[in-house]
Parts: sequence; C-alpha cells; structure tokens
Amino acid sequence: MQSTMRHAVLLALPIGLAVVACSAPEASSLFVSGSSGQGSATSSSTGGAGSGATGGGGATGEGGGDAGGGGAGTGVVEPPTCGETYVDCDGDAENGCEVDVTGDALHCGTCPVECEGTCRAGACVAVTVHATDQHEPLYIAAAGGNVFWTNGGVEGSVMQWSRDGDTTIPLATGQVNPAGIASDGTHVFWVNQGVSGEDNGQVVRAPVGGGEDPVVVAAAQSDPFSVAVDEEFVYWVNRESASLVRTRKSSRGNGPFVAIPTGGTPHALTVDATHVYWTLRDSGGRVMAAPKDARGDTPPTTLATDQGEVREIAVDATHVYWTTSRTGTVVRAPKAGGEATVVARGLGNPRGIAADRTGIYWADPTSTDVMRAWPNGVTGAFAAGERSPLGIAVDAERVYWTNSLGRVGSIVSAPK
Repeated sequence: MQSTMRHAVLLALPIGLAVVACSAPEASSLFVSGSSGQGSATSSSTGGAGSGATGGGGATGEGGGDAGGGGAGTGVVEPPTCGETYVDCDGDAENGCEVDVTGDALHCGTCPVECEGTCRAGACVAVTVHATDQHEPLYIAAAGGNVFWTNGGVEGSVMQWSRDGDTTIPLATGQVNPAGIASDGTHVFWVNQGVSGEDNGQVVRAPVGGGEDPVVVAAAQSDPFSVAVDEEFVYWVNRESASLVRTRKSSRGNGPFVAIPTGGTPHALTVDATHVYWTLRDSGGRVMAAPKDARGDTPPTTLATDQGEVREIAVDATHVYWTTSRTGTVVRAPKAGGEATVVARGLGNPRGIAADRTGIYWADPTSTDVMRAWPNGVTGAFAAGERSPLGIAVDAERVYWTNSLGRVGSIVSAPK
C-alpha cells in the first residue's frame, strides 16, 4: 500500500539506478530550501509550508528575518547513492533513491514490503502497546522512563504509563477538555481548555506517580492549549486572549504571571535553553521566537511567514520544526534565522511533531503511518498500520504516540 508520503521525499537530482555499495549522505542540505509559503512554488494543491511540535532542547541564537517569499530552490548537494540501503521504489528518477529500505515500514528490506509495525535493519518489528481503551487520547509527553497523555473531552483525564512495572495509572480525572502536556521528570503539567468563551481554563500540575491532588498553577485562563516547561518555569498559550504566559512551576495560582508578547494568536509552543518558540494561526501563518525572559517591551522575532495553517512545533539543537494541516507540510527553519525548508509535503493533516538528533517524527490522524525524516533528508514510514496517530513524543530510546480513535484509543511506542 502506498503511503500519502510516498512521493514526499524532496531530493531533486536524478541519479543512476545501478546497485552499488551504499553510504549515508551527509546530514546537511538534502532538504528543499527557499520559500515554502502560500503562493510560492511549494504551495500547490499538495503542499505548502509548515512544521511543528512541542519538544525542546539545545541552545539557540537570537535569530531573525522572515522566511517567506521568493521561489523554491533545490538545496541538494549529494543525494543518496542507490544500493542495498537506498532504493528507487517509485521509479521516479527525479527524486532518486528515495527509500531507505533498512528503516521504512512501508518498504522494509525491499520495496514494497509493508510492516504491521516498524522496520529495523530491514526486518519488520512489532510496536509496543502501553495502554488501550483510552477515551480520545490527544497529546503526549515522555520523561524519566514514564509516558503521560491527556484524554480529551469535558470529562477528560490525565494518565501515566511507567516503564518500571509496566503500569498505567490516572493522575487526574474530571478535567475539562485537557490538551497540551509536558513533564520535567518529577511533575507533570497540562492545560485544561475549559469551555469556550467562559475563561475557565486552567494550567495544572501533579507529581509523577500521583498520590497527591493536582494543583492549579493558573486559573481563569482563556482557552489554554499548549504547555512547555524548563528548570524553573511553565509556559502556556491562551488562544482566545492571544497571550503567551509564564510563571514559576511552584505557583499555586498566585503567580507572578509574566506575559510574553506574541505578535498574534498563538497555537502551540515549545522551549529550549534560552528561547520560547510558538506558531501563530493568523491569516498567513507565522512561526515566532523570543528570549524566555522577554517582557512586554520585548518584540518577538519572526522566523517564518506565510506558512498556512500552522499547528504543532518542536526544536532540536539547531532548528525549529512545525506542521501545517490544511497545506499538508512539515517545515524547518534555523533557530538563528534563515530560509524555511520543506521537509515533507503532500500530507493529509500532519499534527504532532518531535525532533532530536535521530530525526524528525510526526503523526497524521488521516494516515495509518507515523512518519520520520532521517538527518540526511530521506523520509519514510517509522511505523505502519496505526489508527489515527495524533500526538507524538520522544525520549532517548523510543518514539511514543497516541492513536486518537474515539473511545478505543491507544498509547504506542517503538524503539528508534
């Protein structure tokens, strides 16, 4: 079965089909560069600009400059060499040997061989299911060998799975439309969106492992949606009041609360050691950044414009990544400023995204595949045969995701 991603690898130079010894290309410039905004060469009926998730790590510079506008270039230095690892599965010389058959769950070992699970070293491997019968599992976080997620709805819950003992426990029940979630290894933080228009949203924390009543960090919030933490602070966005707020993690609802200027209506955010990053779902779609200690007189930096319907966001040591749903793309831009580059296009509805040195991972509830882009720019299915994957997170060893399928949702993972 062909994935919606099968033609999304953006290697633009034709190469020969001779089978020779393979070597992975340099992890530098195999992504398409140039504008990825609407109205540019990359925003056709099957693409546009976007990327995102709520993960964090690495240092960043101040950055600056818009990444929209202008035409798209190739940016390809050296595509993968065809051989036992990289194979031309679609017969299209323009995208070269677009499949890594050692790790693509839709072309495992050769093409096409579809796994029910993941592909490791050219062999199919089953995924691990940590929890089943979850009611609309949405967003997910991983820290300290534990996994945390929110089950949505007006009678929502916050759950934890622990590697030690392989146990699943509720951290909180009776939550009103819980959404984004984060953990620092000792506590779990999440947002309850509340009821639209009533400003009864909350930011809440609970200790890992439960055993104590949850504490409201901030009350009377207006549709809080995404949350992130660092060593001292918790950060969140309020979509209805177009605000980004931080307070100390130890807050019991008394602040102090500091607003970081957003430049528009924020949707998702993440942090690294020095900065906070967020997406703006305005008329054009933008990706923004600001120092974490920014206050009202600190203007944010624009990293990308004209990105379409931006969704989730993630960072690694050097780049920011985000997803766009309507235009169906995953995009990245340097933290220090520069052109946005399309990682993948032609997707249905990419949502959750995570990134680290092993690659970029994203989930799309319109697809049965959890996708991955390796550091060399080759994309493929990390896991196949899933049911409406939505939220995604990574730790040092594994990738975790939610299959958000009504009352029969599940929490699943696989080793990187």
